[in-house]
Amino acid sequence: MPLAPKTCSPKQFACRDQITCISKGWRCDGERDCPDGSDEAPEICPQSKAQRCQPNEHNCLGTEVCVPMSRLCNGVQDCVDGSDEGPHCRELRGNCSRLGCQHHCVPTLDGPTCYCNSSFQLQADGKTCKDFDECSVYGTCSQLCTNTDGSFTCGCVEGYLLQPDNRSCKAKNEPVDRPPVLLIANSQNILATYLSGAQVSTITPTSTRQTTAMDFSYANETVCWVHVGDSAAQTQLKCARMPGLKGFVDEHTINISLSLHHVEQMAIDWLTGNFYFVDDIDDRIFVCNRNGDTCVTLLDLELYNPKGIALDPAMGKVFFTDYGQIPKVERCDMDGQNRTKLVDSKIVFPHGITLDLVSRLVYWADAYLDYIEVVDYEGKGRQTIIQGILVRELLRCRGTIL
Repeated sequence: MPLAPKTCSPKQFACRDQITCISKGWRCDGERDCPDGSDEAPEICPQSKAQRCQPNEHNCLGTEVCVPMSRLCNGVQDCVDGSDEGPHCRELRGNCSRLGCQHHCVPTLDGPTCYCNSSFQLQADGKTCKDFDECSVYGTCSQLCTNTDGSFTCGCVEGYLLQPDNRSCKAKNEPVDRPPVLLIANSQNILATYLSGAQVSTITPTSTRQTTAMDFSYANETVCWVHVGDSAAQTQLKCARMPGLKGFVDEHTINISLSLHHVEQMAIDWLTGNFYFVDDIDDRIFVCNRNGDTCVTLLDLELYNPKGIALDPAMGKVFFTDYGQIPKVERCDMDGQNRTKLVDSKIVFPHGITLDLVSRLVYWADAYLDYIEVVDYEGKGRQTIIQGILVRELLRCRGTIL
């Protein structure tokens, strides 16, 4: 069923898709915040000088369409308004020989323009070319990237294989009879499925009550979850082993000395066995040892509604989201020290968070702005991975935890 048009507040800009609202202050800032890019459209931002195209591309007049410079004046119209073709192609071609371009020259409506071979970009003088570092562009390689003069190569860390596209890495199946699986928790049970969506026949779903948090320790093949009871005393941390992913065995309860009744999310430190919990009612993050008898509050200042948590024990870092008074994505040490804001702008309701431990990237979902974005561990290189209705529908599955 199509979604009804959304009514935006006076302080918001209504995107052309009629279902997305953004802050008016985000219009014409050079970044596409609407899924359809209408906040940066030429009719909205007639004075915008933002660079819309990649090196060696031409921006069709009055649009966000980019075409390779090599396709200008080739007799085939690529721009809707035909600005890539026309009389200027013939009339100005002779001027190219006098411009002194290092690689290539093509006539444009603004006069002859230099451009470079693939993997190079034009320097400030508008004539000479320099290597373009493809490794600086998010997604060039899925793991390791080495820039070379005029090219680049991708590689993978140990335990992964480079795929035929020479960019992507895929984990080795070791042993081969243990393909990767998803553990999914909901209000009734915890079940396992293959990445294709097919249920793992060897694992019978274990019965649970409403599960608000879950994590898996690969080192000892153990899954732990918060089993929500009718009261704080009945809410418990339960764990079960999954040897060889053949089923749930040795289910047991770990008695945590602090209340888990308001825990929103949890994470397991696979190096120490410690449990990290996010409490979004008491606004704190606390940690307990593997036995649960010793717990300490890690953070409780300037937390207004913490939501998600992810750990990188090898780097000694905790990453978390907070959607309260000041929405943000933050990082701190495993002991709560050296707290650092990674993202605190263009963020409203940061929800789930996860890490790419190999590339040291932080991914989070915003349940209000309907996007999934990424930054590195220093908060740099922010990119939108996906935005729009699909994210909204995914985040509506509030009872399912992956």
